[in-house]
Amino acid sequence: MADLAKIRHVVLDMDGTIYLGKKLFPPTVPFLDGLARLEIGHSYVTNNCSRSRAEYVYHLREIGIEADPETIWTSAHATVHYISVELPQVRRLFVHGTPGLKEDFRLAGFEIVDQEPEVVVVGFDTALTYDGLAQTAYWISCGLPYIATHPDRVCPTDRPIVLPDCAAVCSLFETATGRRPEAIPGKPNQLMLEAVFARYNVAPQEVALVGDRLYTDIRMARDAGAVAVLTLTGETKLADIDGCPKYERPDIVVADLGEFAALLKGAR
Repeated sequence: MADLAKIRHVVLDMDGTIYLGKKLFPPTVPFLDGLARLEIGHSYVTNNCSRSRAEYVYHLREIGIEADPETIWTSAHATVHYISVELPQVRRLFVHGTPGLKEDFRLAGFEIVDQEPEVVVVGFDTALTYDGLAQTAYWISCGLPYIATHPDRVCPTDRPIVLPDCAAVCSLFETATGRRPEAIPGKPNQLMLEAVFARYNVAPQEVALVGDRLYTDIRMARDAGAVAVLTLTGETKLADIDGCPKYERPDIVVADLGEFAALLKGAR
């Protein structure tokens, strides 16, 4: 097992890890309080870019968590970083996504346009329209640089429905245009965790990433050198671990944040 005595910062996935839909998991607030007592910092990462950073602060407050906006990192921020580094001349984006996603790009200095874009960005759009799909497919078919914010196939929910996420919609665009995204900056891309390392001045082995998905959360933690903690409160079930590749295998498996809190406390 990883050396939890070295942990100085915990990075938490959100949906499926600290809450599901609008339901806050009972261990979440005691877990956060326990981190403060142990003088362990924390931040949040999520691939769900349907909400802006400001909307996440409001959502977390609604369910009982006070969060500093600067502690929240979504796949939108990973995409902003990617474009800024790889395509520094780009300013005009066509964004397939929610108003919240578009707002985060505007705040980062980009112009959101419907005509003459320089890059097409596809995110998680919770209000899909046929006209929107058709227009996005057109710009992709024109050969513009095409970026998907994250590779999640479905979004976790506490409702009896399936929520197709960014990767599912990108499959539609691939069928329609023959093109796949050229870049996917969100989890499991390790850039998201590396940004956390830099912001809080912590080494990878001093960080634990807690998430509910093997192919995004755990893969990112393993690739970045952080401690990979799988919680069974979301998408992944215990049986799924047996057949997963080594690079998606967690260092620690817990039933929920309460169990991880006990492990951290015991390590101290």
